[in-house]
Amino acid sequence: MNDFEADRHLTEPFSRRRFLKGGAQALAAFQALQLFGCAEPSRQNEKQLNILNWADYLHPDAIPEFQKRYGIEVVYDTFASNEALLAKLQAGGTKYDIIVPSSYMVKNLKKLSLLAELEHDRITGMKGLMPRFLNAQFDPGLRYCMPYTWGTTGIGYNEKILDKSGGSPALASGDRQRLSWNLFFDQRFANRITLLDDAREAIGMSLKRSGYSYNTVNVAELEMAAQSLKEQKKLIMCYSSDQVIVALSSGDSLLSQVYSGDAYQARRENKDVRYVIPSEGASIWTDNFCIPRQAPHKENAYKWINYMLEPEVSAACANFTHYATANYLAFKGVDPELKQDPNLYPPESVLQRCEELHDIGKAVFLYDRLWTEIKCA
Repeated sequence: MNDFEADRHLTEPFSRRRFLKGGAQALAAFQALQLFGCAEPSRQNEKQLNILNWADYLHPDAIPEFQKRYGIEVVYDTFASNEALLAKLQAGGTKYDIIVPSSYMVKNLKKLSLLAELEHDRITGMKGLMPRFLNAQFDPGLRYCMPYTWGTTGIGYNEKILDKSGGSPALASGDRQRLSWNLFFDQRFANRITLLDDAREAIGMSLKRSGYSYNTVNVAELEMAAQSLKEQKKLIMCYSSDQVIVALSSGDSLLSQVYSGDAYQARRENKDVRYVIPSEGASIWTDNFCIPRQAPHKENAYKWINYMLEPEVSAACANFTHYATANYLAFKGVDPELKQDPNLYPPESVLQRCEELHDIGKAVFLYDRLWTEIKCA
């Protein structure tokens, strides 16, 4: 039994957007062993790989196993949002060999000439990717990225809100089948609601609730959505992307805008937590491995991509993070409870209600300004 199989059912709370102290210490301790010799004069020959990723977005054995196999030291940095990733690269972040942007940011980085075009003949595991990712809107033909995981941003809720016998504000039993973004504007849940601290997701939710696109650049539609969120603010417990698991699992939050995998981490701690894609639809996204154009260790970057595309590695990461794998060969190794869940792996009828976030160009500044106004209202 290898390390991936032995740790398959680790239960520590985990988040796509959260950096857990224990994981950081473990990685630092591993790196401190100094198992590697001196680097070659040429940086391309160095036994090093610099990764910029969402915090703790891997199975805990993924990096140690890679280092053991290839004798390559991994330096792991993190970012909290796609915009923070972009800012790091634009501020001179030329040391990174692997980055993990979401779908709309891949398109933006490509437009800014910050990504290296991938050499497909050097990628051995591409054949395992699900067909729906091979010609993605954000990167047709996967010329600049290799999909890693995907998910949705929907409603995490406490089952007690559907139970009139519970001590929390209850919904009529029929509401179970029509959970809507409108609940986030319901006075019954005042001070028990959390929204992601993310302009695209939070404003996008308000837009979707009103029948508009997550990707609109129409000023009137955006101002309407922002005004609704300003009026809703009195109902909000907090805006946070990294405390959602705790808020849901503790029962402090009854309704949370949440990434699909994070909701399932909260459910590990609290059996009353559920996740649903609302009736209006949700955002859907893919996180991807990319090689920056100025990456100093491209050879090692290709080793990492091939390693992460191995079915066993990909399945282990999917089982640990509770995010959907983009690799159909890995899907066979996903825990049955996860792969049979229609909210983690939605059927086509549900996916049709979901909308991918796109690069919106200069309109991102308007989203950011409106989001600042909302939080300061």
